Amino acid sequence: MSEEQAKPAAPAAAAKEAPPPPPPGELGKKLEAKGFKVEHLGPDANGTEMVRLQAADALKASEYLKNDCGFDLAVCCSGMDWKTHRESVYHVYGTENHQFFCFKVNADANEHAPSLTTVWPALDWHERESYDLFGIQYDGHPKLERILMPSDWLGHPMRKDYKVTDPRLVWNER
Repeated sequence: MSEEQAKPAAPAAAAKEAPPPPPPGELGKKLEAKGFKVEHLGPDANGTEMVRLQAADALKASEYLKNDCGFDLAVCCSGMDWKTHRESVYHVYGTENHQFFCFKVNADANEHAPSLTTVWPALDWHERESYDLFGIQYDGHPKLERILMPSDWLGHPMRKDYKVTDPRLVWNER
């Protein structure tokens, strides 16, 4: 066998195409029809439709979801840290239509997002928890203060840049 035959062939450069965006769901289409900027994220593992809303649209879109689409129950609000940005993930439920919906709202560069407690008062403690653990500032929240960590705790312990070796983690010396 010649030397050229012994060399393995160079792998063909695989063309990496971005997957197509997920098709818009029913609620995403309704939100778009009302003039809200919507990024369709497709369904989650349970088939629940997910979208991303602009922070500027979050309050008005929430009012629309509650008053016109029947999502009268806020199930939860969770904070997320993606290193590049922080976001709030809201899960809402319609007790009449028995339907779940999930929407995400990115915090702005200064880590601010609108509070949705005026639409769903049950989000009070959920937003406080996201503030406490991730540092998301919910503008318009009626009592945005720590709920899990001591009031003198520095930083937000669920952030990816929070160090485990931080001396503030020593509870018995507080």
